[in-house]
Amino acid sequence: MTRIRTLVAVLAIALPVPAVVAGCGGSSSNTEDPQKVLDETFNNPTKITSGKLAIGVDGSAQGQQSGSFKATISGPFQAEENDPTAFPQFDLTANVSGSSGGPSISFNGSLIATKDNAYVEYQNQAYEVGSDVFQQFTKSYAQTAKQNQGQKSQSVFDRFGIDPSTWLTNVSNEGTTDVEGTETIHIHGDADVAKIFSDLQKASQQTGGTTQQVTPQQLDQIKSAVKQASIDVYSGTDDHLLRKLALSLQIAPPAGTGATVSTVNVNFSITFSDVNQPQTITAPSNSKPISELLNQLGISGLPGVGGSTGGFGVPGGSGGAGSSAYQNCINNASSSADFQKCAQKL
Repeated sequence: MTRIRTLVAVLAIALPVPAVVAGCGGSSSNTEDPQKVLDETFNNPTKITSGKLAIGVDGSAQGQQSGSFKATISGPFQAEENDPTAFPQFDLTANVSGSSGGPSISFNGSLIATKDNAYVEYQNQAYEVGSDVFQQFTKSYAQTAKQNQGQKSQSVFDRFGIDPSTWLTNVSNEGTTDVEGTETIHIHGDADVAKIFSDLQKASQQTGGTTQQVTPQQLDQIKSAVKQASIDVYSGTDDHLLRKLALSLQIAPPAGTGATVSTVNVNFSITFSDVNQPQTITAPSNSKPISELLNQLGISGLPGVGGSTGGFGVPGGSGGAGSSAYQNCINNASSSADFQKCAQKL
């Protein structure tokens, strides 16, 4: 369920934010004020309810210990347009690869959520979370969404008290550019590292994160380590919906820190295509109980997570008194606070 919660966090940010896309064609002139375009893009009231998501990050390090890393998450998603409290459907595939002079890493897997169940795909085999557990999770999600319905006129950024349009300085309008068949306005600017870092800390604290407050001295060290930082925003010409956001960083660890790398380059992008076009999410065939995957990974079981026959960690199992108390608590929970209290019964 941790993986589900992680993807919920991604989608909670992504779904209300208009779209982003990965390929760009040639450009032509455009005279709109770049700051106005940014303001309207990041405060756009239009929401994205379906499409295809692609998040990518890659990095490379040079020096005594060089290496590279690449990760992507991609796939379709479909939210209930008329029910903002419903958990979205999606079929997201993750691919991770990297090397640093030692053994290389390589991983791929998928997380799928349909209307009534969730699945994990690992090494080309699908594993079913279980409809009972999934319904418990969606019940908690719906309760939290209802609590936030009074804020639905706000963008997700407003709820965190942040405004990404302030993350760029020295902004310029680079003209119009085709992004996955949509004409967009390309806005380029330098990244305000201090502002971005401050806003991300604020968001982390408001979502229950444990990030410690960075002192002004530490922030100065971070700023001095970032040698180059730029942001590119691609906003729809007709609707000012975000079609692409890309961040590029070059970092050089300060001298005297004992770092084994001299330069680190990081690129991040988030992409949505087929914006607000219907998507079909289907359950994988021949799925097995997720308890089998947990056993493969050396995990004895997770409370409430078993096969389609029920149980805790083992299909059909009882799980003991503690698991039973947890299950009863979950079944009777009616608010996010109730669900949090259930964890004490594990």
